[in-house]
Amino acid sequence: MVANLTVSEPAADPRAQRVVEAAASRGLPVTSVSLYRRPGPAPSLPGKHALRSVGRLARTAVITLRLLLRARGLRPAVVHAHDLDTLPAGWLLAARTRARLVYDAHELYTGFDVDPPRLWLAVMRHVEGFLARRAAAVVTVSPEIATELERRYGLATPPLVVLNCPAMVDADVAEHPSLRAIYQAAAGPGRFLEDLPSVANVSIDARVVGATAAPAHIELLPPVPPYEIVSSLAPYDLGLVIDRTETDNARFALPNKLFEYMMAGLAVVVPHASAMARLVHEEGVGRTYRPGQLGDVLAELAADRAQVDAMRRRARAAAVERYNAEAQRPALFAAWGL
Repeated sequence: MVANLTVSEPAADPRAQRVVEAAASRGLPVTSVSLYRRPGPAPSLPGKHALRSVGRLARTAVITLRLLLRARGLRPAVVHAHDLDTLPAGWLLAARTRARLVYDAHELYTGFDVDPPRLWLAVMRHVEGFLARRAAAVVTVSPEIATELERRYGLATPPLVVLNCPAMVDADVAEHPSLRAIYQAAAGPGRFLEDLPSVANVSIDARVVGATAAPAHIELLPPVPPYEIVSSLAPYDLGLVIDRTETDNARFALPNKLFEYMMAGLAVVVPHASAMARLVHEEGVGRTYRPGQLGDVLAELAADRAQVDAMRRRARAAAVERYNAEAQRPALFAAWGL
């Protein structure tokens, strides 16, 4: 049995849900251990690093205790701990049950903040390194984060890379009369709808969980269930990523939306960050931009529909061949010791 430890409900976490689906494909039982309702963030106290650290560390302690209480009585063979939030509880559960511990780093957790509280940063880096070195396997979302985790913590075995790819779905790469772009993601730090420019001959929509307002030139769409995300992208030509590359995590990440766009047959336009830029250039599936250049890139693409359509076809082909959840499962099974 695989114990799937998450903070959020697994159905709301695409990566955790793919663990459930991967286990089902091998006939493995899964028990999801989650809080269902995510604890609120620690109070924001700009400039007061010590107080911010205490708040964040207390939040981690609460998460650990609540997960362990929910996991009482479980005897898993594998404990799959999603992100550093759940790693202490995962380690304690695995130690108690002599299970195989898998640490799934969804991001470079301690590289997420522009200005992290110093005490919290020192403690959590120590905790992450100590527990990651004791896990049976570490998996993460991009080669760049894998390299950084290995370097930072002196891991004996390089982390396995399991990309954030959606399951295979049918998609028709149809031509549209006008160029349509979409930004689809959750709201969060470093992602601002104001960064989406107004460009002649390009209509831009945004589907953002948690957003209630958008600039006048952006049409804000209601969210859709996770299983409808890829199909909802059918009317579009371009998928946009607007994460500001101000942190190590933003520079090294390969987000869900990038692969969802590709599965739907959209060309992608992404920041010139090392991980996303590498993939986009290697696969020929889109364009990158530097700060302030997104509008220029969109205008160039609007004037060259043949280029856009070629990138769309390459994106869909790459998604079908290798950037899908099914193609990522062998690395996940290896982490589980199968």
